[in-house]
This record gives sequence, structure tokens and C-alpha cells, in this order.
Amino acid sequence: MNTDEKIQFWMDESARARQVADTLFESAKYVEALFFGHLALEKFLKAKTIEVTKEEPAYSHDLVILAKHAQIDLTDDQRSILARVNVYNVRARYPDYRRSLHRKASRDFTKSELEAICKLIEELA
Repeated sequence: MNTDEKIQFWMDESARARQVADTLFESAKYVEALFFGHLALEKFLKAKTIEVTKEEPAYSHDLVILAKHAQIDLTDDQRSILARVNVYNVRARYPDYRRSLHRKASRDFTKSELEAICKLIEELA
């Protein structure tokens, strides 16, 4: 794949993850929707990394690190969102945190988080 194809691949994967997040949200699978929201941001940032550096993205799931590799100047608010969304990937895999996230991840909370993720992707595009 050439560089443009790699960028498009990751952008398509990001869009697909956003669609899955929406489907999970509509099915009231809120923790899973948040996990896929994280994936949407992760894949978007990997596309941005290739776009800027012309190199393969880092093998990382940490959104703050990926934004740094993509050479994105983040506002404090954007960095805070990335750090918050990071939790939905790693910690959601562990039973104790997953239980606490289930209690926190109401429909309104999840909707707000998914909206913040989509807004951030639009801002960084």
C-alpha cells in the first residue's frame, strides 16, 4: 500500500469503529460503545500519524502518545479528553474497573462521551 492508501485504510477503520460504537450504543451496550469510541480515535490518530510523518504509526493504544506521534498540538481540553477516553480501552478490560464503568456508563454519560469523541475527531481532521 502506498501512503495515501494507508491513510485511507486507517480513516475507513476509524469510521467503521464509530459506526460500531453507534450500533452498540443503540443496543444499550454502553461500555462496549465506549471501547469502540476509543478505537475510532485511535485509528484516526494512526491515520494522522501517517499523513504527517509518512511512517507507520506507533504500536500503541495510548491516545495521548498517538497524538504526539502525529505531531498534533493539543489544547489542554483535547488532551484531557484523550486521557479520559484512554480509560475505555485498557481499564475496561479488567473486571473491577469494568464493573465500576458499567455503573458510570449510563445512556446519557455514554452519549456525551461519544459526542465528545466525534467532535474531537472533527476538530483534529
